[in-house]
Amino acid sequence: MLELLADADRLLEGSNCHVIKDQRKIKVGRVPIDWGERKAVVYIKRYNAFSFRYRLQSIISCSGAERSLRGAAILSAIGVNTARPVAVIEHRIGCMLVKSFYMSDEIRDGKTADAFWRENLKKVKGALGLRCRRLFLKQLAELFSRLHAHNVYHNDLKDANIIVAPNAEELPDSLYLLDLEGVKRYGRLSRSRQIKNLVQLNRTFGRYLRRSELLYFLSCYLAPNIVERQAAREWAGDIVKRSIRLDRIKKSDHGR
Repeated sequence: MLELLADADRLLEGSNCHVIKDQRKIKVGRVPIDWGERKAVVYIKRYNAFSFRYRLQSIISCSGAERSLRGAAILSAIGVNTARPVAVIEHRIGCMLVKSFYMSDEIRDGKTADAFWRENLKKVKGALGLRCRRLFLKQLAELFSRLHAHNVYHNDLKDANIIVAPNAEELPDSLYLLDLEGVKRYGRLSRSRQIKNLVQLNRTFGRYLRRSELLYFLSCYLAPNIVERQAAREWAGDIVKRSIRLDRIKKSDHGR
């Protein structure tokens, strides 16, 4: 195992690695690995030290891989699922970071929240379909509510970073969070950060929801504190307005 970890780039460049993302800042791959008697599939995320300024800052700050491990610990402490961490690897010259790797177990048979909604839930018709979709929205709302009740903020809480994995037949499917380097716990989580998380979800997963479904999600999210339907409508209006504003900004930036 240590020999493999000593050269994680070799794993990412191997013929059996499926590269999921390859960008200037990060590279992500899915790799089957044989740990002696144990066979497993792991995800490797490489954080590149892409600029001299970044490398200089790394002398006094954590690497992306270490931040991911800390994020996993924060979620574990409040009972939120994430992929089991396997290893954190850092390459430094002196104290200056060159690159870092975060390795975690695969979430077996998992689907992103948007894919699960389209492929599993939207196909179920009638009263059963309505019940199943409402159960999922309630479960998703409870995940957000749990994070925010514990003053935990995830800086990229979009549908692709929420994985739905099948559980035992008598239990609902489990939700897992990914991309943990931006997970932080505050002394008090501001309303603006709560709204930002909800906007992130609305701009991605929200495109598949009817307004009534969005209101139901928000009613479940607000239920521990506020139960009035009017409050859910006010939050929904704020979230939709901010989503539209951000979409316009993004389009404007792409048009330049």
